[in-house]
Amino acid sequence: MRLIGLLLLAGAALSLALHFTGAPEDFYRWSYHQLLSGLDVPREPSQATVDAVGNVSLIGGLVELAAGTALLAWAALRRA
Repeated sequence: MRLIGLLLLAGAALSLALHFTGAPEDFYRWSYHQLLSGLDVPREPSQATVDAVGNVSLIGGLVELAAGTALLAWAALRRA
């Protein structure tokens, strides 16, 4: 459990660092194309879509942070 918690914290650090350093809009556009490749979607995403991808990244980072912290706390309590 400790390893999973640490991996979640590492993922959260990466996600939040990208968000708070102002990850370039091109990165979010690249993510859009990679995630939806092969689907019938517009070639260029709208600004609202780019904003939504950024918000999902932020929320995902916060969820990873909470889950990683909870798992590490649980693992520490089990050891005590």
